[in-house]
Amino acid sequence: MDALFGPIGGSVLRQEVKGHYGDPIVTFKIELEGKPASEVTERIISKLNKADIIFLVSTIESRSQGNRIYLRIDKQYLISQGKIALKDGEDVIKIVISLRQSIDQFKEVLKQYASGNVYT
Repeated sequence: MDALFGPIGGSVLRQEVKGHYGDPIVTFKIELEGKPASEVTERIISKLNKADIIFLVSTIESRSQGNRIYLRIDKQYLISQGKIALKDGEDVIKIVISLRQSIDQFKEVLKQYASGNVYT
């Protein structure tokens, strides 16, 4: 996971279950708060291409509930290309981001990433 998110820290909950055809399915759950959570969120957003960021801005209402944003990352693309891309459908990595700010403020940050005007 370090390759995708950088050093994460925190505790990792690993769970293995059997799929429909008996194949093993392994899930990992990581919960972060404060600065580590902000850093991982920033890394994820910064690795999205411009088209995905613009798509995220335009679909954020359907990907959010309250102060949470639900992202789905293409797992196969990540494994084969080492890159992050949004994907709706199956075989994804699910990420939930809980915001301290409003969705509108987060959209503004996304727009800054899309325009290349990010100041950290």
